[in-house]
This record gives sequence, C-alpha cells and structure tokens, in this order.
Amino acid sequence: MELQRRRSISLPQILATWLLLMAAYTGPAECIRRTSRFHGEDEGDGSGAVEAFEYSATACRVHTASLADFGGVGDGATSNTAAFSAAVTHLSQFASDGGGMLFVPPGRWLTGPFNLTSSFTLFLHRDAVILATREMNEWPIIDPLPSYGRGRDAAGGRYSSLIGGSNLTDVIITGDNGTIDGQGAFWWSKFHGHKLKYTRGYLIELMHSDQIFISNLTLLNSPSWNIHPVYSSNIVVSGITILAPVHSPNTDGINPDSCSNGDGAQPCPFPTDASPMDDVQLQECTYVKAISA
Repeated sequence: MELQRRRSISLPQILATWLLLMAAYTGPAECIRRTSRFHGEDEGDGSGAVEAFEYSATACRVHTASLADFGGVGDGATSNTAAFSAAVTHLSQFASDGGGMLFVPPGRWLTGPFNLTSSFTLFLHRDAVILATREMNEWPIIDPLPSYGRGRDAAGGRYSSLIGGSNLTDVIITGDNGTIDGQGAFWWSKFHGHKLKYTRGYLIELMHSDQIFISNLTLLNSPSWNIHPVYSSNIVVSGITILAPVHSPNTDGINPDSCSNGDGAQPCPFPTDASPMDDVQLQECTYVKAISA
C-alpha cells in the first residue's frame, strides 16, 4: 500500500493562512484615511479631514497617502508611472511601523508598470481606473521565469507586469470595485500579427511573496494573464470581476503558479495553469466559457 506523504507545516504558516482566510470570510475591517496637506499626514492640530473605507483585509494601515499627493494626474493622458513609483517608495519606509496605504482617487490614471512593497495596501476608489499605457518603451523587459526558461509568446524575455513585486510580505490590492484596465486590444493585435519580440506582461504578478490578499476589483482587458502569483504562499483572491472578449488570447483569470496555501474565495474566475502547486482551494467560481477562463 502506498502511503500518502505528509508535508510538515510550521506554526507561522498556519497563523498566516488563518489570518487570510478569516479576512475573506468575516466582515470588512473599517480603515481610516486622513486627508491633509502633505502625504496624508495630519499637521498635528486634528484638522485633517477623515474619510472611512470599508474593505476585507487582515489589518488596516497606519500611514496613508493619495496618488495625487505625488503629482498624479487622473486625466487618462498624463503618465503617472513616476507618481506611482514615488508614492510606493515613500510608503515603504513604514513597513515596520504599521504599514502604508496608497489611495487611488477618482480618475483615469495612465501608467506604466510599477512595483509594490511589503506591509502595503493599494486601494482603488470605485471611480478610479488604473490605465495601462500603450507606450511600449514604458514597459521594462525582464528575464523569463526560471521555471519556464523562456517567454510564452517568444523565446526571449518578457515585458514587466503592470503591477508587480518580488520578495514581499503582507500585500493587499483592493478597492470599492475600482478598475485596472490593461488596454489589451493593443497587445492582442501585435500578438496576432506576430509583431512582439517579447512575451506580453500580466496585470498583476507577485513573485516569491507571502500573505497576498486581492479583492473587490474589476480587471479589464489584460494584455495576457490577469493575476499571476508565482513561487508564493498564503494567497486569497476574493470578489474579483475579470472581463475580456471571449477570444482574446491568453487572458486567463487567475493563474497560481508554483504556489502553496492558496484560496480562491467568493465568485471569481479561477483557472489553474500547468504548474506545481500545493494546498490550493477553489470555491464558488463562475466561468462564462472555458476558452476564456
């Protein structure tokens, strides 16, 4: 008789998974964002306006800022790549001091790829759209994933994902059903016309990371895959709407790749691509068609 091999799980892993699952299934945590003159910090007289956001998460952040504080312009035409980068860099200093939250206000915020940081929340207002730029020179070229050895669309490297990060802990990407729009038609046309030298980027890719929570967003027209956690653990994806034409190429919903302790909770498209994984749960998922999952 063949005995099933059991994998030992440490106490920290158990606690991290428990916290993420509790966030998915319990009520929303109420988090407070203070709006004042500079980077969301009150001047000390208590005059800063208070605005409350409710969203499911493991914890609220102590420090907050708006993208507009860093020169962001939500007109759908001005590049905000530098503003996103500056905002994340500023908030990264608070990783050991209660963490930071970047608030994306109403508007259409054009940007190239940017990376997140640890102990960090990216929160999109319901009328906020993070709009991927079609300027290809704003998309850095990076190496293929080690487990792949080559790009998926071409033999060489690949374009960065729109929202990325590596070696992170405690990352939340959420909102009041705000939108991340990849403007994928631009990329799909080049893919079908065999005009790409490198593999298309994804909307969200987090690598070598732990405690990832993605919820309450609309993901629209990704250039390729939508959510790609890779070499990561303790992942919850909840309440995500993913939209793309049925025959758009490779716009998979959620592709956990070489991951462990993952949970696709609440209604969300959740396909799995060919990759080694462990302890991944799929629950209450809705698919329009298998070809577009």
